[in-house]
Parts: sequence; structure tokens; C-alpha cells
Amino acid sequence: MTTTRYRYLLQQKIEETFSKKFIIQKAVDDLLTSESIIKKLNKGVEILYSWFNQEHGIDKSLRLLALQQLDINELVEHTVALVALHCSKPMKLVSIASMCISHLKMVDKVDAIQTMAEVIAMLSGTDLFDCKKTEDGWVVLSRIGLDEEVLRYAYNAFYLPPMIIKPRQVRHNRDSGYITQRGESLILGYYENHHDDDICLDVLNTLNANEYELDTDLISSLSEDPLEITIEKLQENAAAKDKYLSRFDAEKKLKQILDTWDDYQEECYKIKTLMLYHGNKFYLQNKVDKRGRIYTSGYHISPQGSSFKKAMINLAKKEIVTGLDTW
Repeated sequence: MTTTRYRYLLQQKIEETFSKKFIIQKAVDDLLTSESIIKKLNKGVEILYSWFNQEHGIDKSLRLLALQQLDINELVEHTVALVALHCSKPMKLVSIASMCISHLKMVDKVDAIQTMAEVIAMLSGTDLFDCKKTEDGWVVLSRIGLDEEVLRYAYNAFYLPPMIIKPRQVRHNRDSGYITQRGESLILGYYENHHDDDICLDVLNTLNANEYELDTDLISSLSEDPLEITIEKLQENAAAKDKYLSRFDAEKKLKQILDTWDDYQEECYKIKTLMLYHGNKFYLQNKVDKRGRIYTSGYHISPQGSSFKKAMINLAKKEIVTGLDTW
């Protein structure tokens, strides 16, 4: 096997390990090994079709009409799988609904969350999970456990790491440089932002082809400081992506970041170790917002993050700068 082929297969394996899409399918496959669960999933399909046939107000009828255009079997399977993956402990209904809305492909995000919350509430009739009201609002708790191998995969599934091989060229607005990823818009934001007009794919391909490396001296001697993250910076970042973040919501988000800082740093350590192990040469993907501004698709490693994030990345190809004496 050639080195090129080996690294291609290695990249494919990395994507399967870290991709949330693969984890959901693994969870679905695990559910479908049980005859009793299959019967309850089929019951869930019947519950939804019965719900569709009931009388509803105009707004709700329109939302449910959009639902009926989907593969209902797949909707039920993926919803139950996500609940099984994330609700081993009680989770707020609105939180798990927000995690499931990508399957709905609805334009309005608020409508999508409301509709998904209703779907989850209806599917609690399968007895595969509970949906109940508490003092803190509605919460969801799974009644089924998943195979240990699936849970191990789920533990590693967060954001896709940088690529260790040169990305594929993107050729349309729902393409990706990753080997196994397709269908997600290259335009940031919700579904209403997507279009098929020119977004300068040649520019994205040029940026995607830049090879980077970690600054090993820096990451071995310094660590990222959470105090660099402020409420004002969170609001600025949201505004840059055409989103409004109130001070109250920014305070909540900052608290969440600080509360999970150790977990986040552990994830960062895993990704940095992965890059170093495979030669410390990697590529980052890029997307655009609806105004054409470019953002790097990196969560743990990115040149557009904090000052520490920017400092820990170098261009892999270095050249000696000459001609400075002419200035």
C-alpha cells in the first residue's frame, strides 16, 4: 500500500471516529439489533402519522405538513438514537430538540425547535424515553442503554479535527473538503442563508489547500487562559455571524464555557496530540457567511480564535523574506 493511500484511509478513519453523523448511524444500528426496540420504533411511526391526521391550527398544520415530506421512519430512528446518546441523564427538552433539528431541514429555527420538541414529546409514547415536566421545565430521560462500543465512539465525537491530507476541492455550495462529509452548506447560518449562487469557491479551495503545523515550543510551554474570554467578546463574535446575543445569554454562555473548561482543554489536547502523531502537518476547512466573510471551520485548532489559538499555529511552508532593505 502506498503512503498516499495509507494516509487517505487514515483520514477516512479519523472522520468516522470524530463525525457526529457516523455516531448517530452507529447508535441507530445498535437500536435495530433489538426486536423489542424495533417494535417500539414502529409504534413511534404510527404515533406520528396519527398525530399528523389530527386537527391543528393553521401554523401548526403547515409545520406538520413540512414534516410529512420527510422519511418518518428515519426521523423516528434518529430522534430516539440522539435521545439515547445524550439523555442518559435528564436533559431539558429544548436542548435535545435543538440537537435534533438538522433532520427537519426547516427554514425558521424557532419553528424547527418547537416542532422537534413536539415530535420528541409525541415519541415518548413509545416508552423508549420519558418526557416529563419538572420545576425547571420539561426534561427528557432515556430508558435504553447503548452498546459500550457506540458509547466509546460517542465520547470522541465532537467537532471534526483538521485534515491530515490535502482536502478535496469543493465544487458546489453543499460540498466539503472532507472525504466522507457531503450535503452541509458552505454558507454559515441556518437553512435560510443557503443559496446556489457564486460564493467564490476558488478562494475557499485556495485557503483549504494551505498547510499548517502546530508551534510545539509554544504549546509545550504555555496554556490557554479562559479569562481571555469575556462577555463582550462573545457578543462581538455573535454579531460577526449576524446573530444577536443578549448580555444575559452571554453571561450564561460564559458560565457554561468556564464550567466545562477542563473538558474542553482535554478535547484540545486530544486533537493536538492527533495532529502531532500524524506528522504535525494539517489543513483547515473554510466557509463563508451570507455577506461573504470567510470563517475557518475549526473549534479546537483555528487561526481565528483567541490570541493563544492564533499563536499556536504556523504555516508549514516557510520562506525567507528578502528585499526588506528597499523599504
